[in-house]
Amino acid sequence: MPTNQNNLLMKNVLLTLAVCVFLVAPINAQTHTIEIHQNNRVASLLMEADEYNNWIVNDQFNNAGIRHALFQDIYQMFDDDFDFIFLILNEDERPDNLPFGQLIQVSNAVQGIGKNIYNNASNYGSDGKLKAVMHLTKRTYLRSGPSLHEVMHNWGNSAIYTETVSTSGDNLDSFPFQPHWGFTGGSNRGQLGGFDQNSLVENGSNSYTVDSFGPNANGGNSIPYTEFELYLMGMIPITDVTDFDVFTDITSLTVNTSTFDFVAQGRTTYTSTSLASLLGPRIPSYQDSQKDFKLLVMVLTNTPLTDAQWNLLDDHSEKFGRIGSDDASHTHNFWEATNGLGTMETGNLQDSLGVNDVALNDAVKIYPNPTSDELYIEFSEQQNMQSIIVYNSLGQQVLYNTLNAYQNTHSISVRNFPSGLYYIHLKDDKNQVLVKKVVVK
Repeated sequence: MPTNQNNLLMKNVLLTLAVCVFLVAPINAQTHTIEIHQNNRVASLLMEADEYNNWIVNDQFNNAGIRHALFQDIYQMFDDDFDFIFLILNEDERPDNLPFGQLIQVSNAVQGIGKNIYNNASNYGSDGKLKAVMHLTKRTYLRSGPSLHEVMHNWGNSAIYTETVSTSGDNLDSFPFQPHWGFTGGSNRGQLGGFDQNSLVENGSNSYTVDSFGPNANGGNSIPYTEFELYLMGMIPITDVTDFDVFTDITSLTVNTSTFDFVAQGRTTYTSTSLASLLGPRIPSYQDSQKDFKLLVMVLTNTPLTDAQWNLLDDHSEKFGRIGSDDASHTHNFWEATNGLGTMETGNLQDSLGVNDVALNDAVKIYPNPTSDELYIEFSEQQNMQSIIVYNSLGQQVLYNTLNAYQNTHSISVRNFPSGLYYIHLKDDKNQVLVKKVVVK
C-alpha cells in the first residue's frame, strides 16, 4: 500500500479474515488494510473503490451480513476492549441518500430502561463487551454531531411513549415517535429531541408555548444530555430527575421565530416516583453502572487518508474523548455532555492490538521469548504454514518470509532488531492467521 514519509509512523497491517473451524456457520470473509494513526486515537479501514461506492449507494451499514463481516475483520486486529465502535465515512459532505448518523445496538444488559436484555456481540467478533456500532456519514460528524445523539440511542428512548407531528396542507397528524422525545420536556432540550421544560407557558384550553426545539434532535453536539437521559445512561439517580411533561394528540402547531405554539389533548407529567413505577428499578443502579467507556474511531475510505485528513480526525477524536472541555463554545464532548460524570476513551489503541486465538494456536511454539538473537517457531504437527510477517510496535513491517511447508521448525534472526515489542503474523494454507507477541531484548 502506498505511503509517504509523513505516514511512516502509522499502523499499516494487512489483515486476512479467517473463518475458524469452530464457527457453526461461515461468515462472508473480507480483507482490508487497517492503519492506526501515530497518536493511537483513530484508525482507518481501506476499501476497494467499488466496495466503498456500494457501501454508500446501497447503505450497506444496514446490510447485516456485510456489516457483520466488516466488524469481524476489525476484530482480527483488535482485542475485545471496546464498548462502542464508530464508523466514519471519509466524505467532505454527507451523501444525499444516507442519514446523518445511525446507531445499531449490539447488546444490552441494563434493566429498567425499557429495553430487552440480549447479546448479539458474537456476530461482530466481540466476545460480549461490544454494546453498539455507529455510522457517521461525514468526516466532521464525530465532533460536530450527531455522535452524542447516536450514543444516547444505546439507552433511549424505549422508556416512555412519545409523539410528534407531520403536516400536509392544512392537516396536522400526531403520531408515535419513539425512539425520540418528540413533544417531551426536559431539564434542557434533549439529545433525542424535546423542549426545555423551563420554557413551558400554559395558555389555557390545552394551549401551550415553548421555546423552539427539534422533536428528534437539537443541534448536534451543541447541547448536554438532559437529566432523564443521564438517568437512563446510569449517571444519576432517578430522584435527580426533575418533573417533566409529555404531550400527545397534538392538534395544532404554530412555528414562530423563537417559540412554538401548540394545542395538545394529551398531557402526562412524569415524576421520579411515576417513572420508577413505570420502568421498575434500573439494574445496575447508578451507583454500580458503567460510566467509563472505550471507543474505537474507525474511518472508512477508498483512498489512503491525507495528512490533513488524519490530523483533523485525530484532533476530533482526542477532543471527543477528552476528560475536560473540548475548547469550543459551540460543541460538547462526551465528558461535558454528561456533566463530568462519564468518560469515553478514544486513545491508547496500541494497547488493544489483538492476539488471535485460532485453531492452530496450541500447535505453535515460539521461543526463546524474550530473545536478542535467533527466534525459533516450532509446530507440534504438520500445519502447512505459508508465510511469516513481523511488525514492530508502530505497525511497520520489518520482515516477510515465505515458509517451507514441510518443515516443522523455522528460525529468524532478530539480532539487528531494535529492542521492543513485535507482532509475529503466521498464515497457513487455509488463510488462518495467528498473531503472537514477541519481545526483543
